[in-house]
Amino acid sequence: MSARVVTLLARRARHVWPPKDAAATLDFGLDWSARLVEAEVIEGSTFELPRGLVAVRASHAAKVTAVWISGGSAGESYEVFNRVKTSRGLEIEQVVKLKIKSK
Repeated sequence: MSARVVTLLARRARHVWPPKDAAATLDFGLDWSARLVEAEVIEGSTFELPRGLVAVRASHAAKVTAVWISGGSAGESYEVFNRVKTSRGLEIEQVVKLKIKSK
């Protein structure tokens, strides 16, 4: 599993991805396994990024979502929202922080 995949814990826990360089485009993921029942899978996923970050592409698998992010300003922290729809008809949202580092 990539170092840029965060395993989601309790709903109130703060989740943070490793920092990225402003000039880089990197993939970041969320592992929803702990939030889904055994046979439940992700059927849809959308990411919302604040101004300054760009979602180059996004994808999802049975229990993991991913987004490729570019942009950002060095020294800034951003909140990225991921909403998933599950095979049980649930809609779940998670916020993850992403800090942009300078070279």
